[in-house]
Amino acid sequence: MDMWKNPETLYSAYHDQHGVTERFIKHGMQNALSCIGYAPAEQNADSWTYEVEINKIFKRVEMYINFTKGLSLQKHQLEIRAGERILVEFATKYTSNSIKDIATNSCCHLSGYWGNNSYYTCQLLVPGAHALAQCWTDTDELFQGIPNWNSKPIDLRHPYLFYYGHVCAFTKLKIVGGKEASELDNVFSRGMDPDVLDPSHCHGHPPVPPNWPSREALINYVTRTRMMILKETAKGKVTTRILSIVIEHERMHQETLIYMITQDRKMSFEERRVGIRKLPLLISQKGLISMISMDHNIEPEVMIEAGDVDLGVDSWDLTTFVWDNEGPVFHTKVSEPFLVAAKPVSIKDFLCFITQGGYTNQNLWRKEDFAYFSENGFRCPATWSLVENEYFVHGFDSSKHWTEVAEEPVYVSLAEAEAFCRWMNCRVMKEEEYQRILDCDMNGEVVGLRGGGWEWTSTHFYSFPGFQEMAEYREYSTDFFDGKHYVLKGYSDATHKSMRRDSFRNFYQRQYRYVFAKFRCCRSVLS
Repeated sequence: MDMWKNPETLYSAYHDQHGVTERFIKHGMQNALSCIGYAPAEQNADSWTYEVEINKIFKRVEMYINFTKGLSLQKHQLEIRAGERILVEFATKYTSNSIKDIATNSCCHLSGYWGNNSYYTCQLLVPGAHALAQCWTDTDELFQGIPNWNSKPIDLRHPYLFYYGHVCAFTKLKIVGGKEASELDNVFSRGMDPDVLDPSHCHGHPPVPPNWPSREALINYVTRTRMMILKETAKGKVTTRILSIVIEHERMHQETLIYMITQDRKMSFEERRVGIRKLPLLISQKGLISMISMDHNIEPEVMIEAGDVDLGVDSWDLTTFVWDNEGPVFHTKVSEPFLVAAKPVSIKDFLCFITQGGYTNQNLWRKEDFAYFSENGFRCPATWSLVENEYFVHGFDSSKHWTEVAEEPVYVSLAEAEAFCRWMNCRVMKEEEYQRILDCDMNGEVVGLRGGGWEWTSTHFYSFPGFQEMAEYREYSTDFFDGKHYVLKGYSDATHKSMRRDSFRNFYQRQYRYVFAKFRCCRSVLS
């Protein structure tokens, strides 16, 4: 899409100083006249005037030929008087809203976006029903690999089966409406994110039923509900915004399901290995300590200067969907220069922290964090297992000895990240510092900031000034502006590619251990 620009910019582009466009338009008129039997020698194109007008109402550039001497087309009984002009061509320009209107009017989902809104963009429009079906296929594939849908590998979440019903019930509510909600619609209407330190406190959600529906009953519910959704979508009245809300909602749950599956893998691995010594111990604890050396790249050595930062985006200026907490643009600044590590803390680096008593040194932890981790016996990251004095690291589809993945980023909670940083006499970066690095690190010295795992920040999850909750899903952000959630930026390997945008703000509680989230050491220069 050729985007709408400043009228002066458009005019100079179509009335260029070399006359390229003028010659093109005049040549087009010559060919048009030739097609109706008017010989080129009779056209006297030198007397024509090329004119450009910027039509602000229709958002287009109009190119005219003015016949300053007139033109008589006797064969066609047509007389062009002197000074009359013919519109030869117009070039429509697009705004963010007009592109959204095209998607909505065609009942399509804006599934992909490339380019710069100030110049040229390319959008991937997928029919709404097809976009939903693609998303549902990915969800189904995840559940096909889960043997026990009643399992609850993360205690702070519902069992798997809830989420199979929930993403469907949510989509139905947003597309079909909730006037005739069934009992299962209500049961699955909203998930839970309880206070990690006190799970009895939680935002509003339906009561947990005494018995969850059977797997067969749930599959029947989802099948029926999906048919209702597709039927409503076929009417052509579902906006691209609603499609984006329900699809991104389901994509987010696909990622959190991967966190749950990873914990399931960990528990199965430990059950198989405990008490079974098929392999000799690879490394003794004493040998483990002696072989670990810290990577010097985790020391904050890349200088980032102070300066202005723009956080967030203005949704009206975007063709793609964004959640309400991603805007509006917040003009702020990083007031002091700071140092940041070139690389995130690795598994090997974090293991050094563990072996040197990081989890038992309460001076490194906030009081409530230390109490929570100590009381629950957490002595390593949630994706790790300690089996027969050996550490293993689990992913969605693999379990490996730590030496095989030693250089990969470690995934931890913010509480663990901050304890490590205090051990290093450092700190975790702030949200505005994350953006400042993106703006200033032109040489790419800071490696893997965006990907390879969400990047923890020490910034509380709150709204930007001028925030307006989205009418379609008011509780998405506002329920979590509670002082307990913190901002994460970037994305993980489990994040769907359609959601990997710089403005996205993920949010979790500081003690929540299951996110694929990395961190790196920062240090203030002046203080």
